[in-house]
Amino acid sequence: MSGPTLSIYMPNFNHAAYLPQAIEAIVGQSRPPDEFLIADDASSDESAEIIESYARRYASIRFIRHTQNRGAVATIDELVKECRCDYLYGAAADDFVLPGFFEAALKAAADFPQAGIVFGKLMSVDDTGRKPRDVQAPPWESTQYVSPARFLTEYLDRQPPYRSLSTSTIYRRDCLAEVGWFRPQLGHWCDTFAIRAIALKYGAAYVPQPFAVWRKLAGSLSQGSQSSLRKNQDIVDFAASLMRSPEFSDRFSEAHVERWSAGYRRANRLLYLRAIARRSLAGLIDIPQRLLTSKQSRQRSA
Repeated sequence: MSGPTLSIYMPNFNHAAYLPQAIEAIVGQSRPPDEFLIADDASSDESAEIIESYARRYASIRFIRHTQNRGAVATIDELVKECRCDYLYGAAADDFVLPGFFEAALKAAADFPQAGIVFGKLMSVDDTGRKPRDVQAPPWESTQYVSPARFLTEYLDRQPPYRSLSTSTIYRRDCLAEVGWFRPQLGHWCDTFAIRAIALKYGAAYVPQPFAVWRKLAGSLSQGSQSSLRKNQDIVDFAASLMRSPEFSDRFSEAHVERWSAGYRRANRLLYLRAIARRSLAGLIDIPQRLLTSKQSRQRSA
């Protein structure tokens, strides 16, 4: 194929229920990937058998099977360094891409080769699979190159501090290598940091069409992160130290780092409390009833 080439990498752990949709959405693209790496991280379900069946049918698929679980970030780090194409896309086994994504993204990459990333709109669904809804998108209404300054002022500064469109983003491989790939200390935020660090130096190409659907599942890498306040605060601290480091301080101003880190800490506390409340909902409902019953008993005995 002429034009930029595309590698897809997909880590998987126990997502057999979603794998067929995720894989078929990729191999069925109008512009299919040049290579498609899938790593199973020692799943205990039928994931390996499903991946093997697709690898036999599609020459672009290369299957990597772990005998011991290494974790999502370590598996992603392994996969991206195996990719050899001009642009990379990280597919989650529990999400799925939408028709026309790769064709539109690679056209934008060819039209704006200076851009370090190409991204489009992101949709989301919960575990019930209801109709996808928009995740808040940038304000731009046409396909265009967005300079680093505009990416900061018109997108990052207007979005919640935890906002990420990584599910609908492809990376220029040389730019991703330059920022150190995906750093394990950043956990679930490793791809989002890379996106921001790249776009704040090289800019971004934006295509205002839905590219992918993010499935919000309890226990996934992004959603599971809400259960550990301390871990999230450590990620914020490490990210802020990276932004201030000599390697990245020319991309992230001190004002932006201060605003982002303070906002993310507040958001972490709120998300953590919401996660605890959801898990404890039944108990929280029972407690007032028990107190009421106890109070009524005391009143009768008096």
